[in-house]
Amino acid sequence: MAKVDTLRRYAFGALIAILVVLASATIVEKIFGKEVVSAYVYGSWWFVELWGILAIAAIAYIICRALYRQKAAFLLHCALCIILLGAFVTFLTAERGYIHLRQGETLNTYISENNTAELPLPFDIKLVLFDIVYHPETDAPTDYISFLKVGEEMCKISMNKIYSFQGYRLYQMSYDPDEMGSTLMVNYDPQGIAITYTGYVLLALAMIWLLWLRIGWRGMLYTAIPTAILWYYISQMKPMTPILRSPMLAAHVSVIMVSYGLLVFIAVTAAISLCSHRLSERFYRLNSKLLYPALFLLAAGIFIGAVWANISWGRYWGWDAKETWALITMLVYALPLHKSSLALFRNPVGFHRYCLIACLTVAMTFVGVTYFLGGIHSYV
Repeated sequence: MAKVDTLRRYAFGALIAILVVLASATIVEKIFGKEVVSAYVYGSWWFVELWGILAIAAIAYIICRALYRQKAAFLLHCALCIILLGAFVTFLTAERGYIHLRQGETLNTYISENNTAELPLPFDIKLVLFDIVYHPETDAPTDYISFLKVGEEMCKISMNKIYSFQGYRLYQMSYDPDEMGSTLMVNYDPQGIAITYTGYVLLALAMIWLLWLRIGWRGMLYTAIPTAILWYYISQMKPMTPILRSPMLAAHVSVIMVSYGLLVFIAVTAAISLCSHRLSERFYRLNSKLLYPALFLLAAGIFIGAVWANISWGRYWGWDAKETWALITMLVYALPLHKSSLALFRNPVGFHRYCLIACLTVAMTFVGVTYFLGGIHSYV
Protein backbone atom coordinates (compact mmCIF):
# COMPACT_ATOMS: atom_id res chain seq x y z
CA MET A 1 0.00 0.00 0.00
CA ALA A 2 2.86 2.35 0.84
CA LYS A 3 4.44 1.61 -2.55
CA VAL A 4 1.21 2.49 -4.35
CA ASP A 5 0.87 5.71 -2.38
CA THR A 6 4.47 6.65 -3.18
CA LEU A 7 3.88 6.10 -6.90
CA ARG A 8 0.70 8.16 -6.71
CA ARG A 9 2.61 11.01 -5.11
CA TYR A 10 5.35 10.82 -7.74
CA ALA A 11 2.88 10.74 -10.63
CA PHE A 12 0.65 13.59 -9.53
CA GLY A 13 3.56 15.50 -8.03
CA ALA A 14 5.37 15.40 -11.38
CA LEU A 15 2.20 16.56 -13.12
CA ILE A 16 1.82 19.53 -10.77
CA ALA A 17 5.52 20.37 -11.17
CA ILE A 18 5.11 20.35 -14.96
CA LEU A 19 2.12 22.69 -14.68
CA VAL A 20 4.15 25.15 -12.60
CA VAL A 21 7.11 24.95 -15.01
CA LEU A 22 4.92 25.48 -18.10
CA ALA A 23 3.10 28.48 -16.64
CA SER A 24 6.36 30.03 -15.44
CA ALA A 25 8.05 29.40 -18.80
CA THR A 26 5.46 31.45 -20.69
CA ILE A 27 6.14 34.40 -18.40
CA VAL A 28 9.91 33.96 -18.71
CA GLU A 29 9.49 33.91 -22.49
CA LYS A 30 7.60 37.19 -22.39
CA ILE A 31 10.34 38.85 -20.34
CA PHE A 32 13.54 37.33 -21.75
CA GLY A 33 12.51 36.03 -25.18
CA LYS A 34 11.93 32.73 -26.95
CA GLU A 35 15.62 31.84 -27.25
CA VAL A 36 16.17 31.89 -23.49
CA VAL A 37 13.19 29.73 -22.58
CA SER A 38 13.92 27.31 -25.46
CA ALA A 39 17.50 26.84 -24.30
CA TYR A 40 16.95 26.61 -20.55
CA VAL A 41 13.48 25.05 -20.30
CA TYR A 42 11.89 23.45 -23.37
CA GLY A 43 15.16 22.26 -24.88
CA SER A 44 16.80 21.20 -21.61
CA TRP A 45 17.37 17.65 -20.40
CA TRP A 46 15.83 18.29 -16.99
CA PHE A 47 12.54 19.22 -18.71
CA VAL A 48 12.64 15.98 -20.73
CA GLU A 49 13.41 14.02 -17.56
CA LEU A 50 10.46 15.59 -15.75
CA TRP A 51 8.09 14.33 -18.46
CA GLY A 52 9.82 10.94 -18.25
CA ILE A 53 9.25 10.76 -14.49
CA LEU A 54 5.57 11.55 -15.04
CA ALA A 55 5.16 8.83 -17.69
CA ILE A 56 7.05 6.12 -15.79
CA ALA A 57 5.40 6.89 -12.44
CA ALA A 58 1.93 6.99 -14.02
CA ILE A 59 2.33 3.63 -15.79
CA ALA A 60 3.83 2.03 -12.66
CA TYR A 61 0.95 3.38 -10.55
CA ILE A 62 -1.62 2.06 -13.04
CA ILE A 63 0.00 -1.40 -13.00
CA CYS A 64 0.32 -1.55 -9.20
CA ARG A 65 -3.35 -0.66 -8.75
CA ALA A 66 -4.38 -3.02 -11.54
CA LEU A 67 -6.08 -0.10 -13.27
CA TYR A 68 -5.21 -1.71 -16.61
CA ARG A 69 -8.43 -3.67 -16.15
CA GLN A 70 -10.22 -0.45 -17.12
CA LYS A 71 -9.25 -1.00 -20.72
CA ALA A 72 -10.41 2.31 -22.22
CA ALA A 73 -8.67 4.42 -19.57
CA PHE A 74 -5.54 2.27 -19.83
CA LEU A 75 -5.48 2.70 -23.62
CA LEU A 76 -5.78 6.47 -23.19
CA HIS A 77 -2.82 6.63 -20.81
CA CYS A 78 -0.76 4.36 -23.08
CA ALA A 79 -1.57 6.64 -26.03
CA LEU A 80 -0.35 9.67 -24.10
CA CYS A 81 2.88 7.85 -23.24
CA ILE A 82 3.37 6.93 -26.92
CA ILE A 83 2.91 10.60 -27.85
CA LEU A 84 5.56 11.53 -25.28
CA LEU A 85 7.84 8.82 -26.70
CA GLY A 86 7.37 10.26 -30.18
CA ALA A 87 8.23 13.72 -28.89
CA PHE A 88 11.36 12.29 -27.23
CA VAL A 89 12.46 10.60 -30.47
CA THR A 90 11.89 13.88 -32.31
CA PHE A 91 13.94 15.69 -29.66
CA LEU A 92 16.83 13.25 -30.19
CA THR A 93 16.82 12.61 -33.93
CA ALA A 94 14.91 15.28 -35.86
CA GLU A 95 16.79 17.44 -38.36
CA ARG A 96 15.44 20.80 -39.51
CA GLY A 97 16.75 23.56 -41.67
CA TYR A 98 16.22 25.82 -44.66
CA ILE A 99 17.20 25.81 -48.30
CA HIS A 100 17.17 28.91 -50.49
CA LEU A 101 16.93 28.39 -54.24
CA ARG A 102 17.00 30.81 -57.14
CA GLN A 103 15.03 29.89 -60.24
CA GLY A 104 17.05 27.34 -62.25
CA GLU A 105 19.45 26.68 -59.35
CA THR A 106 20.22 23.14 -58.11
CA LEU A 107 21.45 22.34 -54.58
CA ASN A 108 22.01 19.22 -52.48
CA THR A 109 22.66 20.91 -49.13
CA TYR A 110 20.62 22.89 -46.62
CA ILE A 111 21.36 25.21 -43.69
CA SER A 112 20.61 23.89 -40.19
CA GLU A 113 17.82 25.52 -38.20
CA ASN A 114 20.22 27.43 -35.95
CA ASN A 115 22.33 28.56 -38.96
CA THR A 116 25.43 26.81 -37.62
CA ALA A 117 26.11 24.23 -40.32
CA GLU A 118 25.56 23.31 -43.94
CA LEU A 119 24.14 19.79 -44.05
CA PRO A 120 24.02 17.37 -47.01
CA LEU A 121 20.89 16.06 -48.72
CA PRO A 122 20.89 12.59 -50.35
CA PHE A 123 19.35 14.08 -53.50
CA ASP A 124 19.39 17.22 -55.65
CA ILE A 125 16.70 19.92 -55.52
CA LYS A 126 16.19 22.29 -58.44
CA LEU A 127 13.79 25.24 -58.47
CA VAL A 128 12.20 25.08 -61.91
CA LEU A 129 9.70 27.89 -61.40
CA PHE A 130 8.25 30.00 -58.60
CA ASP A 131 4.77 31.48 -58.90
CA ILE A 132 2.36 33.52 -56.78
CA VAL A 133 -1.40 33.15 -57.14
CA TYR A 134 -3.37 36.29 -56.26
CA HIS A 135 -6.94 36.89 -55.14
CA PRO A 136 -9.11 37.96 -58.11
CA GLU A 137 -8.85 41.70 -58.80
CA THR A 138 -6.50 42.28 -55.85
CA ASP A 139 -2.77 42.20 -55.18
CA ALA A 140 -3.22 40.00 -52.09
CA PRO A 141 -1.55 36.57 -52.49
CA THR A 142 -3.71 33.48 -52.14
CA ASP A 143 -0.86 30.96 -52.51
CA TYR A 144 2.89 30.64 -53.08
CA ILE A 145 3.96 27.77 -55.34
CA SER A 146 7.40 26.30 -56.00
CA PHE A 147 7.76 23.92 -58.94
CA LEU A 148 10.70 21.65 -58.15
CA LYS A 149 12.72 18.80 -59.52
CA VAL A 150 13.64 16.58 -56.56
CA GLY A 151 15.98 13.81 -57.61
CA GLU A 152 14.41 12.68 -60.88
CA GLU A 153 10.84 13.61 -59.86
CA MET A 154 8.89 16.76 -60.64
CA CYS A 155 6.73 18.15 -57.82
CA LYS A 156 4.84 21.21 -56.65
CA ILE A 157 5.00 22.68 -53.14
CA SER A 158 2.67 25.37 -51.83
CA MET A 159 1.23 26.59 -48.54
CA ASN A 160 -0.22 23.64 -46.58
CA LYS A 161 0.89 21.28 -49.38
CA ILE A 162 4.19 19.62 -48.62
CA TYR A 163 6.29 17.11 -50.52
CA SER A 164 7.99 14.06 -49.00
CA PHE A 165 11.01 12.33 -50.52
CA GLN A 166 13.21 9.68 -48.87
CA GLY A 167 11.94 10.68 -45.42
CA TYR A 168 12.60 14.40 -45.98
CA ARG A 169 9.62 16.76 -45.94
CA LEU A 170 9.80 20.03 -47.90
CA TYR A 171 7.65 23.04 -46.99
CA GLN A 172 7.06 26.35 -48.73
CA MET A 173 8.26 29.09 -46.38
CA SER A 174 8.96 32.39 -48.19
CA TYR A 175 10.19 33.90 -51.44
CA ASP A 176 12.52 36.58 -52.77
CA PRO A 177 11.25 40.14 -53.35
CA ASP A 178 11.81 39.79 -57.10
CA GLU A 179 9.74 36.56 -57.09
CA MET A 180 12.60 34.66 -58.72
CA GLY A 181 13.65 32.68 -55.66
CA SER A 182 12.07 30.52 -52.97
CA THR A 183 12.94 29.46 -49.43
CA LEU A 184 11.91 25.97 -48.34
CA MET A 185 11.93 24.34 -44.93
CA VAL A 186 13.57 20.92 -44.74
CA ASN A 187 12.40 18.49 -42.06
CA TYR A 188 13.67 14.97 -41.43
CA ASP A 189 11.86 13.16 -38.61
CA PRO A 190 10.33 9.91 -39.94
CA GLN A 191 10.57 7.96 -36.67
CA GLY A 192 9.31 10.70 -34.35
CA ILE A 193 6.35 11.62 -36.57
CA ALA A 194 5.33 7.98 -37.06
CA ILE A 195 5.36 7.26 -33.32
CA THR A 196 3.57 10.50 -32.45
CA TYR A 197 0.84 10.00 -35.05
CA THR A 198 0.33 6.43 -33.80
CA GLY A 199 -0.25 7.93 -30.36
CA TYR A 200 -2.76 10.40 -31.81
CA VAL A 201 -4.77 7.59 -33.44
CA LEU A 202 -4.80 5.51 -30.25
CA LEU A 203 -5.76 8.57 -28.23
CA ALA A 204 -8.71 9.27 -30.54
CA LEU A 205 -9.91 5.66 -30.22
CA ALA A 206 -9.54 5.74 -26.43
CA MET A 207 -11.44 9.02 -26.10
CA ILE A 208 -14.31 7.76 -28.27
CA TRP A 209 -14.41 4.56 -26.22
CA LEU A 210 -14.46 6.45 -22.91
CA LEU A 211 -17.10 8.89 -24.13
CA TRP A 212 -19.32 5.99 -25.13
CA LEU A 213 -18.88 4.46 -21.64
CA ARG A 214 -19.48 7.74 -19.76
CA ILE A 215 -22.15 9.60 -21.75
CA GLY A 216 -23.37 7.10 -24.35
CA TRP A 217 -24.10 7.63 -28.04
CA ARG A 218 -26.80 10.19 -27.30
CA GLY A 219 -24.43 12.37 -25.32
CA MET A 220 -21.80 12.03 -28.04
CA LEU A 221 -24.37 13.11 -30.63
CA TYR A 222 -25.35 16.17 -28.59
CA THR A 223 -21.66 17.11 -28.44
CA ALA A 224 -20.99 16.44 -32.12
CA ILE A 225 -23.86 18.55 -33.51
CA PRO A 226 -22.74 21.99 -32.21
CA THR A 227 -19.14 21.12 -33.07
CA ALA A 228 -20.10 20.29 -36.66
CA ILE A 229 -22.19 23.47 -36.99
CA LEU A 230 -19.34 25.64 -35.72
CA TRP A 231 -16.86 23.85 -37.98
CA TYR A 232 -19.08 24.48 -41.01
CA TYR A 233 -19.42 28.17 -40.12
CA ILE A 234 -15.68 28.66 -39.62
CA SER A 235 -14.81 26.71 -42.77
CA GLN A 236 -16.85 29.18 -44.84
CA MET A 237 -14.53 32.01 -43.84
CA LYS A 238 -11.86 32.92 -46.39
CA PRO A 239 -8.76 34.21 -44.60
CA MET A 240 -6.42 36.30 -46.72
CA THR A 241 -3.29 34.63 -45.31
CA PRO A 242 -2.55 31.55 -47.46
CA ILE A 243 -1.34 29.35 -44.62
CA LEU A 244 -4.66 29.78 -42.76
CA ARG A 245 -6.61 28.33 -45.68
CA SER A 246 -6.93 24.82 -44.30
CA PRO A 247 -9.97 22.72 -43.27
CA MET A 248 -7.86 21.42 -40.40
CA LEU A 249 -7.67 24.94 -38.98
CA ALA A 250 -11.49 25.14 -39.00
CA ALA A 251 -11.69 21.79 -37.20
CA HIS A 252 -8.99 22.83 -34.72
CA VAL A 253 -10.74 26.09 -33.80
CA SER A 254 -14.32 24.75 -33.72
CA VAL A 255 -13.51 21.76 -31.52
CA ILE A 256 -11.61 23.89 -29.02
CA MET A 257 -14.34 26.56 -28.96
CA VAL A 258 -17.00 23.98 -28.06
CA SER A 259 -14.67 22.64 -25.38
CA TYR A 260 -14.19 26.09 -23.87
CA GLY A 261 -17.95 26.63 -23.92
CA LEU A 262 -18.50 23.42 -21.95
CA LEU A 263 -15.75 24.29 -19.46
CA VAL A 264 -17.26 27.74 -18.87
CA PHE A 265 -20.68 26.13 -18.40
CA ILE A 266 -19.16 23.79 -15.81
CA ALA A 267 -17.66 26.79 -14.01
CA VAL A 268 -20.98 28.66 -13.98
CA THR A 269 -22.91 25.66 -12.64
CA ALA A 270 -20.12 25.09 -10.12
CA ALA A 271 -20.59 28.64 -8.82
CA ILE A 272 -24.36 28.11 -8.61
CA SER A 273 -23.94 24.82 -6.75
CA LEU A 274 -21.63 26.45 -4.20
CA CYS A 275 -24.38 28.98 -3.49
CA SER A 276 -27.18 26.41 -3.39
CA HIS A 277 -26.69 23.25 -1.36
CA ARG A 278 -29.91 21.82 -2.84
CA LEU A 279 -28.42 21.82 -6.36
CA SER A 280 -24.92 20.72 -5.38
CA GLU A 281 -25.35 16.97 -5.84
CA ARG A 282 -27.32 17.34 -9.08
CA PHE A 283 -24.71 19.63 -10.67
CA TYR A 284 -21.95 17.37 -9.37
CA ARG A 285 -23.36 14.43 -11.32
CA LEU A 286 -23.97 16.61 -14.40
CA ASN A 287 -20.54 18.25 -14.42
CA SER A 288 -18.76 14.96 -13.75
CA LYS A 289 -20.21 13.71 -17.04
CA LEU A 290 -19.77 16.97 -18.97
CA LEU A 291 -16.10 17.07 -18.05
CA TYR A 292 -15.41 14.11 -20.34
CA PRO A 293 -16.57 15.67 -23.64
CA ALA A 294 -15.19 19.06 -22.58
CA LEU A 295 -11.72 17.68 -21.87
CA PHE A 296 -11.63 15.28 -24.80
CA LEU A 297 -12.71 17.96 -27.26
CA LEU A 298 -9.92 20.17 -25.94
CA ALA A 299 -7.42 17.34 -26.36
CA ALA A 300 -8.72 16.62 -29.86
CA GLY A 301 -8.46 20.30 -30.78
CA ILE A 302 -4.90 20.50 -29.51
CA PHE A 303 -3.77 17.45 -31.45
CA ILE A 304 -5.63 18.43 -34.64
CA GLY A 305 -3.77 21.73 -34.37
CA ALA A 306 -0.52 19.82 -33.92
CA VAL A 307 -1.08 17.83 -37.12
CA TRP A 308 -1.98 21.02 -39.01
CA ALA A 309 1.14 22.76 -37.67
CA ASN A 310 3.28 19.83 -38.78
CA ILE A 311 1.81 20.06 -42.27
CA SER A 312 2.15 23.84 -42.43
CA TRP A 313 5.37 24.58 -40.52
CA GLY A 314 7.13 21.23 -40.17
CA ARG A 315 6.77 21.19 -36.39
CA TYR A 316 3.81 19.72 -34.56
CA TRP A 317 4.68 21.45 -31.30
CA GLY A 318 6.56 24.72 -30.89
CA TRP A 319 5.79 25.76 -27.29
CA ASP A 320 4.01 28.92 -28.37
CA ALA A 321 2.34 30.61 -25.38
CA LYS A 322 -1.23 29.81 -26.43
CA GLU A 323 -0.57 26.15 -27.20
CA THR A 324 1.33 25.86 -23.92
CA TRP A 325 -1.60 27.31 -21.98
CA ALA A 326 -4.01 25.04 -23.87
CA LEU A 327 -1.88 22.11 -22.66
CA ILE A 328 -1.94 23.54 -19.12
CA THR A 329 -5.74 23.78 -19.31
CA MET A 330 -6.00 20.18 -20.52
CA LEU A 331 -3.78 18.89 -17.71
CA VAL A 332 -5.56 20.97 -15.05
CA TYR A 333 -8.95 19.62 -16.08
CA ALA A 334 -7.61 16.06 -16.32
CA LEU A 335 -7.09 15.94 -12.55
CA PRO A 336 -10.81 15.77 -11.58
CA LEU A 337 -11.20 12.65 -13.73
CA HIS A 338 -8.94 10.81 -11.27
CA LYS A 339 -11.47 10.63 -8.43
CA SER A 340 -10.37 7.18 -7.29
CA SER A 341 -6.86 8.53 -6.68
CA LEU A 342 -7.65 12.07 -5.48
CA ALA A 343 -10.18 12.29 -2.65
CA LEU A 344 -10.79 16.02 -3.22
CA PHE A 345 -12.86 15.29 -6.32
CA ARG A 346 -15.12 12.76 -4.61
CA ASN A 347 -16.67 15.62 -2.67
CA PRO A 348 -19.12 17.90 -4.58
CA VAL A 349 -17.90 21.04 -2.81
CA GLY A 350 -14.22 20.30 -3.49
CA PHE A 351 -14.98 19.36 -7.09
CA HIS A 352 -16.95 22.55 -7.77
CA ARG A 353 -14.43 24.82 -6.09
CA TYR A 354 -11.68 23.29 -8.19
CA CYS A 355 -13.66 23.64 -11.45
CA LEU A 356 -14.41 27.27 -10.65
CA ILE A 357 -10.74 28.06 -10.08
CA ALA A 358 -9.65 25.92 -13.06
CA CYS A 359 -11.71 28.13 -15.36
CA LEU A 360 -9.00 30.77 -14.90
CA THR A 361 -6.79 28.65 -17.17
CA VAL A 362 -9.47 28.86 -19.88
CA ALA A 363 -9.58 32.64 -19.48
CA MET A 364 -5.79 32.81 -19.63
CA THR A 365 -5.64 30.63 -22.75
CA PHE A 366 -8.44 32.38 -24.60
CA VAL A 367 -7.85 36.00 -23.55
CA GLY A 368 -4.76 36.38 -21.38
CA VAL A 369 -2.26 35.03 -23.89
CA THR A 370 -3.57 37.30 -26.64
CA TYR A 371 -3.33 40.50 -24.59
CA PHE A 372 -0.41 39.79 -22.26
CA LEU A 373 1.92 37.10 -23.62
CA GLY A 374 1.58 37.26 -27.41
CA GLY A 375 2.97 34.65 -29.78
CA ILE A 376 2.02 33.27 -33.18
CA HIS A 377 -1.50 32.54 -31.91
CA SER A 378 -2.10 36.07 -30.62
CA TYR A 379 -4.44 36.84 -33.54
CA VAL A 380 -6.94 34.27 -32.17
